[in-house]
Amino acid sequence: MNNTTLRRSNITREKVAMMEALNRYNREHQDEDFYRKQSKNKELDALWQQFGVKQQKSEKAPQVYFVTGLIAGVIITLLITTFVSLLINISTPKDDSAVPAKGNAAESSGRFTFIPADTTKTKSTPVITNEEYVVKEGDTLESIVIRYYGTFDMNKVNAIQEANQMANPNALSIGQKLIIPMNQ
Repeated sequence: MNNTTLRRSNITREKVAMMEALNRYNREHQDEDFYRKQSKNKELDALWQQFGVKQQKSEKAPQVYFVTGLIAGVIITLLITTFVSLLINISTPKDDSAVPAKGNAAESSGRFTFIPADTTKTKSTPVITNEEYVVKEGDTLESIVIRYYGTFDMNKVNAIQEANQMANPNALSIGQKLIIPMNQ
């Protein structure tokens, strides 16, 4: 090494000499270590062969497992659907043991008989129902109309007046019975 390099690195000459000697020693003994390692490897190989370890089988790819599972799933699904359909066929009665429908057999197209709805309309008279209400304190004819009909309508007020033959809708007395026509 140059003196300038030594000054710049602050390494003494003794340290440099020691590093060079260590480097020489490593180079000389490197060959010995190599041969020692080689002999150990040979011994391990011989022991390993005597141990009798067989080669392991290569692992199967995930696709093999996927395809196997898919096929097994399809087979199981087919077995279940076949079993369920057999149970349904066993539990349902056969056509020959079914109760025959009344009427012509040509009209009936299977086990179900459909009866058409009655097409004739019957005229029914609407039933007129009237409610009876006893007037309480604070009641007005308007509040009674809202209570029974839901909304205020002057026509309904007039209908209550006519049903009860009232001249004045504001002349209500407590305990008076009113007839409320519900057909309107």
